[in-house]
Amino acid sequence: MWRILLLGLLGLIGLSSYGQIKKHYTVENNNSFDRVAVTLSGGSGTCYIRPTPNNNPVNIYGTAESDVPGPSCESILEQRTQKVNVNFLDGKLNESSTKKVSFNVFGDTESNRQNQWHVYLSKKKPVQLNLNYGMGNAFVDLSGLAVEKLNITTGSADVNIGYISGQYNQQEMDTFCIKVDLGTLEARQVALSNAKTIIADVGFGSLHLDFTNKSLVSSNVNATVGAGNLVVNANESINPMIIYIQNSPLCRVKIPQSFTEIRENVFVSSQYDQDAENLITFNIDVTMGNIIFKTF
Repeated sequence: MWRILLLGLLGLIGLSSYGQIKKHYTVENNNSFDRVAVTLSGGSGTCYIRPTPNNNPVNIYGTAESDVPGPSCESILEQRTQKVNVNFLDGKLNESSTKKVSFNVFGDTESNRQNQWHVYLSKKKPVQLNLNYGMGNAFVDLSGLAVEKLNITTGSADVNIGYISGQYNQQEMDTFCIKVDLGTLEARQVALSNAKTIIADVGFGSLHLDFTNKSLVSSNVNATVGAGNLVVNANESINPMIIYIQNSPLCRVKIPQSFTEIRENVFVSSQYDQDAENLITFNIDVTMGNIIFKTF
């Protein structure tokens, strides 16, 4: 195992313009690694993640206020996996604790507009993604990438993830893991991820899962909801589904009338087939929150 700072591995360009700095970081492709494991930690701005046909596995462009430091970056080569850690934290968390709480809950739209980071991931090599957003906004397009594992954690941030061009993940995804504290996460076209296991943990925030595309694999969705909301949009005509609910008197659960309750708190869709290759199984444990299923 060896370790070098990304400033050695990456190219860095800094140009001043209108009080902002444009930055560029690149992880160059070579034969020393087979896959990339990328960890991104978001600050108060806006982060965009998109696929690219570029051979270089990771390319980052950004603009930030001149008094805001650029992201800290480092890379570790370990067992033919290039582990890339990028931290976009902008220093605003060093302000008073009162302002921290206000900033965390209500956000800073001006900062979001001024501090933008664009991350381009290559389709050429498999990637493992670990995305941590404390605040701000994030827009993630995974169309056509070869994602092996995906972890998303959001504090009070608003995150949108999907497959804009409608391209499936290049391979079966081992685990798609989501954790939502106070923010909102919208995961569109989840079936295109080819994820065998989807794990969701919702605290006080909201999670929207969209299964309106045809699933090519059998998926297990394991969700825990505290006082937040879980909304599932599904197309029951193309994806057979079964729902197991473990609830309490303090929660609210809404299941479409087209589903049949085969036993207490177990519901199946009209096209349910226990042997279906694309069966989607929901295991949901809810305490005080709301569970809403919508079908089309």
